[in-house]
Amino acid sequence: MIECRTIKELCSVVVDCPHSTPTWTVEGKIVVRSNNIKNGRIDFSSPSYTDDEHFQQRIKRATPQGGDIIITREAPMGEVGMIPEGIVCCLGQRMVLLRANPEICDNYYLLYSLQSRYVQHQISWSEGTGTTVSNLRIPHLEQLKIPYLPLSKQRQVSSVLRCLEGKIEQNRVINDNLQQQAQAIYASMFVDNADPTWQQGHLSDLVTVRYGKDHKKLADGIYPVYGSGGIMRHVERPLYDKESVLIPRKGTLNNVMYVNQPFWSVDTMFYTEMRLPDVAKFVYHFVKAKDLAAMNAGSAVPSMTTDILNAMEIAIPPATVLEEFESLVAPMYRAMQGNDAQSKKLADLRNALLPKLMSGEIDVSDIQL
Repeated sequence: MIECRTIKELCSVVVDCPHSTPTWTVEGKIVVRSNNIKNGRIDFSSPSYTDDEHFQQRIKRATPQGGDIIITREAPMGEVGMIPEGIVCCLGQRMVLLRANPEICDNYYLLYSLQSRYVQHQISWSEGTGTTVSNLRIPHLEQLKIPYLPLSKQRQVSSVLRCLEGKIEQNRVINDNLQQQAQAIYASMFVDNADPTWQQGHLSDLVTVRYGKDHKKLADGIYPVYGSGGIMRHVERPLYDKESVLIPRKGTLNNVMYVNQPFWSVDTMFYTEMRLPDVAKFVYHFVKAKDLAAMNAGSAVPSMTTDILNAMEIAIPPATVLEEFESLVAPMYRAMQGNDAQSKKLADLRNALLPKLMSGEIDVSDIQL
């Protein structure tokens, strides 16, 4: 029998976020939003801000510190991430701040435990029911059971998992750099040195925009399901199996994605079919460079329409130029795809190791990375 302790026992701070909507500003103090938290990390690359007055109001219950963990309460539930050292921030909505008691709990061990199937299953079992969406309530959150090890063992376990995370993060940084290089090549060829004699057209001349479909009735499988936040799950069959550019229809409109593997796209995500050869990556960088959020057609929820996308004006380069661009950036995309595949294997290894390390089935000293 594995010994367990509750979140309430392991944490010195369990603080709900303010329930009011922050006052948004173009600069100021960072507000962590639920869409910033994904796959065990908090992404600060595109932060949201509030002013100092409202920041002070949002930290009255507790001031977030480096090493603290944030867990989302709804839409989605159970996503976690750790606040890096040196980041000054406050919580947005639908999330809770956790601070491990350092005398009995290693914060990285807690972070990985919260991502484990054992704890995630508890989250799904104990979800409360709101008026419109399910949510994880504080009393349930505090009673989540964490497999407990002596502090020294916790640190050994988290050390092994942090090594794997470090390799995953290294791949992410490399891919970000490759993505920036590809975008710079696009800007050099098609923005800074665009040929005024190129044919003027619309995005609809290059792609056919398709609606994604609901995935809930599909069985689990090997094909990724994309939403505006990235991969949501894997299903039994793909919706489309060719190169495509994915564009959010609802929600975070600027999160445009390039995909070159069979996939499923949810009903709040457009996918595209190419109408010309060697055009997918060109279209991706063209759309990615646009501020789609500024083209919002919704009121309560940010929304994009096929009419807006199809009508986007674009200078269409000749086939030889598109082929040249493809030849320059394709090796970068192959490298990114390889790094993503390696990171998935590392993540699978991490997920497989975690329960075995927690239960003592595998001793930490037996692992060499």
